[in-house]
Amino acid sequence: MTDTPLTSEEQKNAQIARQIPEGVFADGDLDLLDEIYAKDAVDYSPFGEQRGREEIRASYEDFLNAFPDITQTVENTVVEGDRVAMFITSRGTHGGMLWGIEPTEKPIEVQQMVFVRIEDGLIAERWFLSDNLSLLQQLGVIDFPPK
Repeated sequence: MTDTPLTSEEQKNAQIARQIPEGVFADGDLDLLDEIYAKDAVDYSPFGEQRGREEIRASYEDFLNAFPDITQTVENTVVEGDRVAMFITSRGTHGGMLWGIEPTEKPIEVQQMVFVRIEDGLIAERWFLSDNLSLLQQLGVIDFPPK
C-alpha cells in the first residue's frame, strides 16, 4: 500500500461501497439499494449468487430479519480504481430465522471481507466473505474444534 492520495473518483467509489454498512445496515434502509446497485448487479457469497436488485434486496432482508439490531463497523478500506475492499465487523443479536436456524437471541461479532466493483457510479459486482464458522459457533450451532 502506498500513501498516494485517492483520486476524486476513488473517493466516490469508496463512499458508494460504504453505504452498505453505513446506510443499509446502520439504518435498515433497503430502499438505498436501488440507488447504489446497478439493475443487473451481482452479489457473490459462499451461499451463491444473487442477480439483480430484487434478489440482492431479498438477501439483505433475510439478514436484517435474522439480526434486527445489526451494526457494522468498517475497520479498513482499500481503494484502487473501480475496486473497493473493506474489512468489516458486524455485531448484533440473532433474533430471527437464519439458514433454518431458529432465533437463539445470542449476541454475535463476526468479521467480514467485502470487495466491490463500481461501474458508472453504481455497484456492478460485490464479493462478500463472512467468518461463518465463527458465526455458527457463537450461535451454539456447532462446536469447533470438535471435542
